[in-house]
Parts: sequence; structure tokens; C-alpha cells
Amino acid sequence: MFNYFPNNYMWSGAVMLSVMAGGELGQIDHVLAPLREAEPDPEAWTKAWDSAGALQAGFAEEDLRRGYRRSASARYLRASNYYLTGERQTPPGPAKTNSYQHALTAFAKAVELMPQPLERVEIDSPDGILPGYLIPARASGPDQRPAPVVIFYNGFDVTKELLYGFIREEFADRGIACLVIDTPGTGEPLRLRGVPSRPDYEVPTTAIVDYLVTRPDIDPERIGLLAISLGGYYGPRGAAFEHRIKACAAWGGVFDYGAVWQRRWETRSKTVSVPFWQLPWVMGADTMEQALDKVKAFHLAEALPHLTQPFLIVHGANDKAIPLSDAQQAIEAAGSADKELVVLDGVNGGAEHCNVDDPDPVRQLIADWFAERL
Repeated sequence: MFNYFPNNYMWSGAVMLSVMAGGELGQIDHVLAPLREAEPDPEAWTKAWDSAGALQAGFAEEDLRRGYRRSASARYLRASNYYLTGERQTPPGPAKTNSYQHALTAFAKAVELMPQPLERVEIDSPDGILPGYLIPARASGPDQRPAPVVIFYNGFDVTKELLYGFIREEFADRGIACLVIDTPGTGEPLRLRGVPSRPDYEVPTTAIVDYLVTRPDIDPERIGLLAISLGGYYGPRGAAFEHRIKACAAWGGVFDYGAVWQRRWETRSKTVSVPFWQLPWVMGADTMEQALDKVKAFHLAEALPHLTQPFLIVHGANDKAIPLSDAQQAIEAAGSADKELVVLDGVNGGAEHCNVDDPDPVRQLIADWFAERL
């Protein structure tokens, strides 16, 4: 992986994640260069990314005044990306809320200016509203039939806006709709309403499927589920107990997330994607000890035998966040007849966590895999 900060895995990974979601390295370097030789300063980190977001939003406003709607949309998308990249490392408080609100505003403006705008949806669930954006399938003719759809879940520390940057139009261009959505412990539910994560992810999954099957533009018999990072737990758990999901893919394998976090905490690991405060926040716990106890339930051993749909795991050979052995255990435990673990080695695709060092081969692979099965 390109280590923009040679001795800081967390910050370097964040830079690569921003690029994966559509950020431009030159723009990023413009604001981060002063931080490379300095001691890590979380406040300076947040301010740098906020300034990158504000700069792009300002350019978007200039484009809009000149009538350049598509250019403005692209600028607003990058503004949202930059605000969110800084926000991921910022602890809960006014600065985090400020970055997040600016990100939501910029993304909404980008959507409004798209040639084919995304549709914001709000789905009722036992955890309250789950907000998302539906990326419509590209029409293939005058007699367009209801389209298949792939639900796309966040992991531990990203949002639906970044998910859009990760997948973009790859499903749409293959005639598949895609729903990028914030669920318990992520995005708007966590940040705006304090809704923590939950181990029984079939609950939000069922609520989302209940909504999708009511839509006349969606084929209820062709619903897939994709999930990234910790989503490697959320997605397979949801599909294992919600069989209206017809195919499931994990962009990063997970088997025993509690054990992963126990090791991280005991060793004070330097290869985590966000600071340690993130676990209590996502778990809805007051202390790290409480959070570590809650996360023990995030284990797929009992769920995976119930997963019988086609199942794909894509994992990096050099993943420092979740060991490859987790992905191997997960694929072995799955009850699916059609199951595959693809390991990327840095030559055929990114070898790091969620393949951030070279994500496009994985993006294409996943989209093609779903196109064959939905």
C-alpha cells in the first residue's frame, strides 16, 4: 500500500480510502502535505480535510454559476468525500458533527445535479428510519422490466455516501439497481440518532427487503446483498436468516469480530482503521470493557451454516485489519453450494484491507459476480 504517512497506518489507509471513493491525490496532498512531517494531531487532521471539502464546495458553486451542472456535481461529490474522510477519525463532538453535516449537504447537492439523480429512500425498521440512496439500473429498452437490486451495507466506519463512491455506476451499467444504505451502528442512525449496531443483522435486512419487494421497479426474486469490511459480518448474517436475499458477497471476510477486537485491544494494534474510541461508540457502550463484551456476539459460526445462497468473499492477502484466516473460516463454514473465496495479492488487485491499494479489479469482479447470479 502507498503509505502517504510512512509511520501512520490509520492515516495512510484513510487517504487510500478517499481515493477509492473518488478523491484526487493531488487535491488531498494540497491540504495534507504540512501534516506529513509533523507529530500526529487529530485536530489538524480534521481541519485539513474540512478545508479540502470547503475548497471543492466553493469550486462547485463557481461551476454552478457558470451553468456547469455536471462539473459542479463532481466537485460536490469530492467535497462530501473529503469531509467524511476527516470525520471518520474525529471523535464524537461538535467538530465531528460539523464535518458530517457539511458532507451530507454536499452530497445532496451533488445528487440534485446528477444527469440521472439518485433516489433518497427512508425505510421503516425496528431501529427507526434507515436512510439510503437507490442508484437506478440503466434502462435497456422501451419494455424495461423490473430490475434486480443489490443492497450495499457499510462496515465499521463508513457511510452510504462513501459507499456510492466505492461502487459508483458499476451495477447500474450492468442493469442492476443498487441501494447504498445506512443501518444500525453506521451513518445517520448512529450519528444523528445514536442508534448502535446489533448482532442480529437479519432484523434490518428483513426491513429493507420488505420495502424493496413493494417497489414496482424492483424484481423481488432478484435481490442481492453486498457488504464491506465489518459488513463481512453484517451481510452474511443478514442473508443467513433472510432467504429472500438470493446472493451475498462480502468485500472483506469476517468470522469472529469479537476475537479481532480483543487482539487489537490487548496489543494496542497500530493497524486499525480508526481510533479505539470507535468501538464503544458503535456498540453503544460507555467503556471499552463493555464494548468488548458486546462485540463477542459478532461471530458467524452459528449463522453461516444457514447461508445457502451463492456466497462470495473477496479478501486481501496482506489484510492487516482482519486476518485472511477469518475469510477462510467463513467460506468453509458457509452452507452454500456455490461459494468462493477470492484472495487478491497486490498484482491482480489490492492486497490490503478491502483492497484499498487497488480497488477497481474487485469492484468489477463483484459487479460481474452479481450480474451472473441475479
